[in-house]
Amino acid sequence: MKKTAILIAFILAPIVTNAQSFFDTLEDMDGVDMVVVNKDAFELLSKFSPEKLEASKEMNVFNMINDLNEFRMFSTDDISVAKKLEAMTNTVIEEKKLTQLMRIKEDDSRIKIYVKTTENKDYVSEVLMFIKGLDKRTKGISESMIVSLTGNIDVNKMSDLADAFRKEDKKK
Repeated sequence: MKKTAILIAFILAPIVTNAQSFFDTLEDMDGVDMVVVNKDAFELLSKFSPEKLEASKEMNVFNMINDLNEFRMFSTDDISVAKKLEAMTNTVIEEKKLTQLMRIKEDDSRIKIYVKTTENKDYVSEVLMFIKGLDKRTKGISESMIVSLTGNIDVNKMSDLADAFRKEDKKK
């Protein structure tokens, strides 16, 4: 039994460390800005009284963060680093077998959203977004951003939240 457990650990270790090393590499890369928020911060936020929040998108955000384990955002406006981020992201998408949820093309930006599905189709365990800004003069990459969310993420809450932000944008 002990030998089997050790064998399984050796088989799974490269898979787990590969995803971790991707983010570690980004954290150490020159020209990359980052924000990482972990479960402890989300638990601290959950201590705030939701009754004081408006019943609109702020409440949706509050409900959504309760189930998050980690939020990571990496961005750069260095063209050579942006190309590396895109290549690294594509590799991780293939290795983790993420499913493309949607692609958005809007003026000078491109957004691709990928998820790691669970058995319950209303939830995903990971959301990975790659956002690429395009320079209209050169028709090349001008900036890139990677956003990663992990946890027990309700797709319906994400959809409601996106709708709330879209409605607010249309009012402006």
